[in-house]
Amino acid sequence: MSAAPTLDLARLVESGIEEARKALSAGRFQLKVYALPRPRIRIRTPSKKILEVDEGKLARLEYALFRSVLAAKSRGTKPSFREFADLVGDYKASAAYLAVLWRSGLLEFEDPSKAVEIYTAASSLSQKGYERRIARALDAKLTLKAEELAKLPSDQIECIERDGRIYCRYILTNTARSQAKAQVRALSDVLSS
Repeated sequence: MSAAPTLDLARLVESGIEEARKALSAGRFQLKVYALPRPRIRIRTPSKKILEVDEGKLARLEYALFRSVLAAKSRGTKPSFREFADLVGDYKASAAYLAVLWRSGLLEFEDPSKAVEIYTAASSLSQKGYERRIARALDAKLTLKAEELAKLPSDQIECIERDGRIYCRYILTNTARSQAKAQVRALSDVLSS
């Protein structure tokens, strides 16, 4: 029996998903998933309440990030803030999450002024100020830095492909299970579309 091919999400973010399509044809493969920072994100609602983003919403943010980046890479473009936020369904949480990743150096924007708008919108106290800043930054193009992603703690999981879906054994030490599942689901959804 030959060794199963290994897919690295950082390489897929950098080069595209053609390598993943080849590995899927083998049926069984290893997938390297990464432990993105899990920040404590608090957002202010229009009714002035402060809500903390829970683990489920963080997994949704990670899913949307990988799905938008991989889908845009397969089209030969860069994802925009609007594409990412539409996948998440919450513009304020999206802005806060991207601001955290931008400040940690994992993400960069084509236009630095748009990054500042997103960061300012995420920390804005007034609803009007938030809406105005988000409107200015909707077309911001973002890039997930593959070399910085590769430096993060990671796990290699065993996966198989059946009927167009990817199924994995989530035996993890460095990555939260919800993070790994979000990354696998994003890859699976991009490959099936």
